[in-house]
Amino acid sequence: MRSGALVILYHPRGEQLARLAALRDACEALVVIDNTPYAKAAHNAARDAAQRDGYTLIQNGNRGGIAGAYNVGLAHLFALEDRIDAVALFDQDSVVPDAYFPAMRAFAKHQIGRPFIAGPRIFDENDGRFLPALATNGIGVRRIELDIGETADLQPVRCAFLISSGSLVSREAYTALGRFDEALFIDHVDTEYCFRALAHNVPLYLVPALVLRHRIGNKARRRIGPLNIPTMNHPWMRRYYSARNAMEIALQYGPRFPVAWVPNLLTLGQIVQVLLGEQDKRAKLKAILYGLIDGLTGKLGPLDISHPRWTARPTVQERRG
Repeated sequence: MRSGALVILYHPRGEQLARLAALRDACEALVVIDNTPYAKAAHNAARDAAQRDGYTLIQNGNRGGIAGAYNVGLAHLFALEDRIDAVALFDQDSVVPDAYFPAMRAFAKHQIGRPFIAGPRIFDENDGRFLPALATNGIGVRRIELDIGETADLQPVRCAFLISSGSLVSREAYTALGRFDEALFIDHVDTEYCFRALAHNVPLYLVPALVLRHRIGNKARRRIGPLNIPTMNHPWMRRYYSARNAMEIALQYGPRFPVAWVPNLLTLGQIVQVLLGEQDKRAKLKAILYGLIDGLTGKLGPLDISHPRWTARPTVQERRG
């Protein structure tokens, strides 16, 4: 199996660019999408790193958001003359272990010609714990219990959800499922793709023996009395996209899979986080409200900050969350 890797950059730091050389040597083809908008210095640094380390760099300028970046990179890799059978997705914060590609090749050799998406266990460095592995029957979710002490001996298991970073997408899966939904732009893009896989009977697999260390958001905890409140501290725009896209997924997939309403519980959790543990409450709560309204009315795509509803522009501090 010939594997490729796709990495998405957004205002990358030097150490993140430096990690790409090792990734280039670990697979048959590496494509890096620089999704940084309007930042000449960042573009130059990414270009210089690509020229030095010998991989393909494509400037995307955040067109279509994270979904657009995935689509540009996957289209390029799957169109290469030297056939690529599967592509691993990473973002610039992913620390890819040496065992990643050997383990994924060992799994994929049993899936030749079949559609699949496979991913490692994700260790969230910000929270200091593994993300839960979940399965679903379309109505509810259940946690997949793993014997942590025996993970090296565990076989891949079917699961319901994978985050995009670390996921290996087979050519057949991308053919069956199509492009990532650029109307969502960012946030829950991978959630929608997982529901699409469920709808098209494309299996998702967790590879428990493989661990990817990853930073998810700018997570912190704030103690209020007996409560220990986790906060992601996303800027107001990310709160908008998360709420809007969760509602869109519920309306799109909920009639067939009631479990598609679960992401909206995360929106409720975000409201609690903002109220109890974050700054810039007014801007973020307003963004969540309008996100829910736009999700209900099907108004998707990139956020238009010139719209009258955003006339009272947030401060620089609010934009940074």
